[in-house]
Parts: sequence; structure tokens; C-alpha cells
Amino acid sequence: MKQIVLALLAPLLFLPAFAIAENTTDFQDVVQQMRDIKGNQVDYQIAIQEGQERSMLCGYCHGKDGNSVKNDIPNLAEQNTEYLLKQFELFASGERKSYVMGQLSKSLTTEERINLSLFYSSQTVKPQTEIETSERGKEKYQTFCFACHGEDGHGNADLPRLAGQKYQFLVETLTAFKRGEKSRANSPMVKIMKTVDAKDIEPLARYIANMP
Repeated sequence: MKQIVLALLAPLLFLPAFAIAENTTDFQDVVQQMRDIKGNQVDYQIAIQEGQERSMLCGYCHGKDGNSVKNDIPNLAEQNTEYLLKQFELFASGERKSYVMGQLSKSLTTEERINLSLFYSSQTVKPQTEIETSERGKEKYQTFCFACHGEDGHGNADLPRLAGQKYQFLVETLTAFKRGEKSRANSPMVKIMKTVDAKDIEPLARYIANMP
């Protein structure tokens, strides 16, 4: 699968310089541009359609509707738009580490980033109901997570939605935060996870994966 993605990604690495230069626009201006589009139903529907068309490459890992086809790859469906938009910026700048996502993000124009964010946020996430939930995980979520991500796990603006996220992805990501791994070292989650016992990561992931 990785080889297929890299093969499809290769032509994007040679896009003209103006396509990448456009992405240097101030982030808050881009956020406002996206909000303006969401406020106009005609523009919003066009953006969703164009985002769906542009998402062809992303579907190999994240699924055609943003519900991941692999348990260690995050769902993008119903994710908060500003959060998705910010991740493109972080991957493109190298602040968030991923070779594939870094190269892909650099290749996307500002308009394409907006359209993809709007498309994925408009899709419906499918909770991982085959994973058994955890009352201990619920207790830990209400202790450590709800203040930022909300009682329902839906996040807010640029804070990510957690509800319905892939169990394995959650376990691996929370563990990476706990260890302070380089790929996520700049995230505020690193400090938060230092206060969470390692044995509580799996229960947390079980509870979050089942949240509607």
C-alpha cells in the first residue's frame, strides 16, 4: 500500500513553484476564507464536490468517505475543519512529521486544502463498535480529555474530534505522546499524557473509539 501511495505521490513532487508558494498565505486569512465559503451554500457545495474529486489519492489510506481503511490510520470523516486545515500546514512545514503527508501537503494549493477539509468534515464518521467500550476509559476521559475535546468528544474549532476515531490509531498516538516522540514533540498533548498512566491508554482508546 505504501508503495502505491508513493508512486501516485511522485508526480506531485514536481509541481511548479507557484503551487507551493501559494501555501505561504497567512493561516488566519485562510481560515477566514474557509469560513466565508461555509457561509455561502453554493460555494460550500462546490468546495465539497471539488474536495471529493481531489481526495482520490487520500482514499488509499483514509477511505473514500474519510473512514480509514487501516486501523492505524486516522478517520478524517466529521473531523473539525480548522483542525484539518492546520494539519496540512504542520505537515507542509515539517513541524508534524510524515514523509508522505509532508510531500502531499506541500503540493496542495490553499484552495485544495480548504476543499479537502470541507469535504472530509461533511462526511459521517463510523464509530468502531466492534471494539468493546471501557468504563475505566470513560472515567479517565472525563478526568483528562473533556475540558478540551468536549463531553461528547467532538472537539471545537481547531481542536480535533476524537469520537469514533480508530482504536489502534488512538493507542499508537497516545503512546507516542506519552513517550514524547519526535514526530509529535511540539504538541501540548505531550505534557498532558505525562500525567496519564500508561495502563490507562488502552481503556481510553476503547472508550473514545466507541463514542458516537
